[in-house]
Amino acid sequence: MIKTGIIGGHTLAAGELIRILVNHPDVTIMWVSSPQEGGRKLTAVHRGLEGDTDAAFIGAPSASDAEALDAVFLCGEQWEARQFMELAGNAPDLRVIDLTGAFRDGSAEMVYGLAEHNRKALVRGAKRASLPSEVAMAAELALFPLAKNMMLYGDIELKASLASTVRENGAAAASEGNLTELSTRRDPVAPAENRPDAETAGIEITKAMRSVQPSFAGEARVSLSRDGVAARGIKVTAVVDCPQPLSELVRVFNEAYDDHSFTFLIDREPELADAANTNKCLLHIRRDENGMVEITSVIDNLLKGAAGNGVHCMNLLFGLSEKTGLALKGSAF
Repeated sequence: MIKTGIIGGHTLAAGELIRILVNHPDVTIMWVSSPQEGGRKLTAVHRGLEGDTDAAFIGAPSASDAEALDAVFLCGEQWEARQFMELAGNAPDLRVIDLTGAFRDGSAEMVYGLAEHNRKALVRGAKRASLPSEVAMAAELALFPLAKNMMLYGDIELKASLASTVRENGAAAASEGNLTELSTRRDPVAPAENRPDAETAGIEITKAMRSVQPSFAGEARVSLSRDGVAARGIKVTAVVDCPQPLSELVRVFNEAYDDHSFTFLIDREPELADAANTNKCLLHIRRDENGMVEITSVIDNLLKGAAGNGVHCMNLLFGLSEKTGLALKGSAF
């Protein structure tokens, strides 16, 4: 069994991780850390875990806590992630999955956790992965097949619509207490000041696409808005100048994701509810009235945009089937 710990255990992403990992056939959760929640039961902070675990949060982890692990998920604040990496310096074989973005620049020997592009690197000897932000995840999955086939030309316009999210002090909403509604939730694992804005997301997407298509000289320009109805999810619409026939683009997308388990091109425009509570990314491609190619990408921000992708990367780091523990039931219908 993979002995696993979670930093920043009070966050929404950590709650989703716990819900997945308690049912993962190859994982044992050793501890969940949250200094502000230390001693409280996990069920007091994260709904839906009754009957699955009686565990309580620990405070700040010790060096011995780190040494007892095979894998750790870094949620919470970026300084917490960096602090833990210093603590875990004597555990060179520890697999690390960073959800905070602290190591998204590739530092600390992190592989960028876009598994649809970096699966070979994650399987073949990597020990650490830093996940894309949720905006970048949805956008990059929309653009990856074009970049893979050297089809990105010029600047890319991206519109991201993010669901409203309610939380209490960074955790799942509890039955009591003051609830804070966040008008835009761009990163479900970090406090507001550490969530990427539109410019930062655009830089991340541009860098990722250039790693796939080095000749890409354009820029990804992102605008963000709020979906005031949906409880979770993110929809990104990418508009690109691509002269190839639509039938050829459909072939390129299907070929790019043919041997991947979570990303699918469908023949209608997806809604947030279609991907809610799953690790799927649903894509649709069409040509707009101006002759531009419009690609719609929909994901669940807490799963494919965070916890689900984290488990996906963990599975690859340990050589497991990428779908292990992630056969999740959509529950919006």
